[in-house]
Amino acid sequence: MLSALFGMIAVAEVVLLALVLTMRRRRPDWALTLLIFVILALIWDNTIIALGSTIGEGDTLEALSRPRYITHGLLVPLLIMVGVGLGRRHGVQSLTGRTAPAAFGALTVLLIAAGVYLDILDLDLEPTRYADTLRYTNAASHGAPIPAVVTILVLIGIGIALQLRARRPWLLIGAITMFVAAALGAVAFWTGNVGELLLILGIWWTAAQTIRPAQPVPA
Repeated sequence: MLSALFGMIAVAEVVLLALVLTMRRRRPDWALTLLIFVILALIWDNTIIALGSTIGEGDTLEALSRPRYITHGLLVPLLIMVGVGLGRRHGVQSLTGRTAPAAFGALTVLLIAAGVYLDILDLDLEPTRYADTLRYTNAASHGAPIPAVVTILVLIGIGIALQLRARRPWLLIGAITMFVAAALGAVAFWTGNVGELLLILGIWWTAAQTIRPAQPVPA
């Protein structure tokens, strides 16, 4: 059953959260801190979809569904800064110094603002059934989620730099998988959630293989 798949994705993300928290305690890093917030949002998203049919249509499920869209709009672009942090730790020269992080930081803020404008301010939830799942979707959606698409494209770019500089392909593989999965989501929405899991897995594994940075990275 599809609801069970979302439950398994949520459990896998809980495991990844534990791994990232352990890594964060051993090696304080602002990029890992941002990643923790994103993983928490994904856990909530998959858990609510997994439990949607059990909770049933109504005010309760609608209220629980609102944070799914709010956190996606606010937190997903933070993955850009996670990628920047990984690139700096792996010695990608174009991401060292202050200029590149500041530019990517400005882009992140812009994408968050766009997400708020496009997906949060006009949020209009309606119940939607697919297979055995029940979830609330945004009837006021403006098509493809531009902030998320731009975020993935930036991560692909950083992933290419990581592969060229440090032979670390996992961010690139995860980002490309997420891009393909999101495209397939127009036919089967669950592929996007699987893609998110694989992206976070790629980010975690890249962080786990981090080399010592040339200069200290603040916590």
